[in-house]
Amino acid sequence: MSCLFGYCGPPAEGLLARMAALLAHRCPLGWERASGANVVGETVEIGHGVARWNQASQLAQRDHALLGLGGVLFELDETTGPVERGIPLAQLADRLLAQPGQVAHIASTLERLSGAFVLALSRDDSIYLLRDPAGVKVLYWTVRQGRLLFASEIKALFADPAVPRRMRAGALPEYLSFSFVPGAGTMFEGIEELQPGSILHFRQGRATVRRHFRFEALEAEEPRLSEEYPALVRSALERSVAECLAVDPQRPPAAFLSGGIDSSAVLAIAARQRPATAIPTFSVHFGAEYARENEFVQLMVDRYRTEHRWLEVRPTDFLEQLREIIWRLDDPIGDPVTVPNYLLAQAAAQVADVVLNGEGGDPCFGGPKNLPMLLARLYGPLPGESGSSWLERHYLQAFQRCYQDLEVLLDPALLRDAGGDAAMVGLLQPFFQADRPRDFVNKLMAMNIRLKGANLILVKVEKMTAANGVLALPPLFSRRIVETSMICPAGVKLAGAVEKSVLKQAVRDMVPDAIVARPKSGMMVPVRFWFQGDLRRYGEKLLARRHLQRYGFFNPGYVRRLLNYQMEGVPGLRHGLKLWMLITFLLWYEQMVEAPLPLSTTPALRDAPSP
Repeated sequence: MSCLFGYCGPPAEGLLARMAALLAHRCPLGWERASGANVVGETVEIGHGVARWNQASQLAQRDHALLGLGGVLFELDETTGPVERGIPLAQLADRLLAQPGQVAHIASTLERLSGAFVLALSRDDSIYLLRDPAGVKVLYWTVRQGRLLFASEIKALFADPAVPRRMRAGALPEYLSFSFVPGAGTMFEGIEELQPGSILHFRQGRATVRRHFRFEALEAEEPRLSEEYPALVRSALERSVAECLAVDPQRPPAAFLSGGIDSSAVLAIAARQRPATAIPTFSVHFGAEYARENEFVQLMVDRYRTEHRWLEVRPTDFLEQLREIIWRLDDPIGDPVTVPNYLLAQAAAQVADVVLNGEGGDPCFGGPKNLPMLLARLYGPLPGESGSSWLERHYLQAFQRCYQDLEVLLDPALLRDAGGDAAMVGLLQPFFQADRPRDFVNKLMAMNIRLKGANLILVKVEKMTAANGVLALPPLFSRRIVETSMICPAGVKLAGAVEKSVLKQAVRDMVPDAIVARPKSGMMVPVRFWFQGDLRRYGEKLLARRHLQRYGFFNPGYVRRLLNYQMEGVPGLRHGLKLWMLITFLLWYEQMVEAPLPLSTTPALRDAPSP
């Protein structure tokens, strides 16, 4: 899987190679680099890992200008006609390297790009970093001693000894409240995640970030006829799927299939666009004793005659790989779905280089998790919930993670230093207080797109698939789909209690009625039962009192009560999920903060040819 990394600033011999060494799991096919000095004498080096799905060079160099691309680009303006494979690097280089370098021209060109990509451009006295509008690909950055460093994974930034591996104050409560770190911050002090649809401009040792993709402003002012919206969604999805299929025209993509409306819609359109190809599909289950999606998956497999593979996931199958999985996540993600994502990608990599998934349906078209917030707003605050921030607290509670446990779970000093409850609320206030979107449903969806989508859903899939050399593409999370979602009125997306109504109408003729009509269930990883069975001993060992006391983060007594399921009757307690989050964090901390960096081998980087 391709990745992008590099730096701009004082020269650092061997730094780029050390960064590549920390990303070795992504690029077994080798590495290329472009290097030079900008017009003010700063050293610029950009590295790129060769991808299986596209082994052509993704680096360009002309005079003092450098360009690096990780991922695939499409022209947003091309809404009709045949879909091409993507913008060739040489064409993009002509636009960005050969023309006069006015900042306005460069920014305008970058803002029109669409696809699944991260990009680094160095010209004149500046360097620009860009992340795709939806956030399918990931990029991290930091500035240390006048040097900008960037990479597809955080760990590569630690190749510079000036970058400390120090956990940020406030990061742990954020992670425990959301099961991921929301927004631009990461678990590490001074390291940020470039947000989707944003441009970073670095000049004279100073970095500024500007968000250019403001899809919230597209909220429809003049509604169309209600029957027009399913056609709009259908057209946008067909175009997005066609772009994904064009990435690798020689080898058919695989598809992850869950049995829900989202992945079924993607598969149906892909199968219709590739009628002569039996698409490889992959699904997981957790054994006969747990709830399964088998019957709904089989409906799609039978209708479109896919080459289907079932993958059974049990703790005994992945425990030996769990540390490696968490290492490759970079920031901890407390969603146990990361494990099936990794194992599915591992299996798909045997037959395909590109895989389609159904991520994006819930954030863009109104999944069921909006309903508790709608009810809260309808009925207003409960007794004792007065004040201006009760909606933010309801949102945090709706995640059903550890937000309500923070005061009894965390060390009091750590929680106080993190800013306590006010800090958690402060993360959400800009979304609730924003002028656009105006409609409350659309406001919730914008929050889900920018928080859960960009910082959880897309990140975990990208990390888990990239670790196996696969490019994951979510047609339901393209720029085109996000924009179409905002054009659709809230009542069209969430029709009463029917979630994703407009999406269901858009694909009703292609998907079995049983799938269209079924309520959202999600992939329910049975961690609740695992920690009472196969994971019991593992959890007790890692969460032992003496182990927890060594770190000083958590209250050992409360953790013991969770392990013993002593509060089973408390609504929403979710012992298994909380235990999984604690274990994920501790395994992350041991590897990413405490353990020495694995820099035993330094790969060779070849110079990239000019396009």
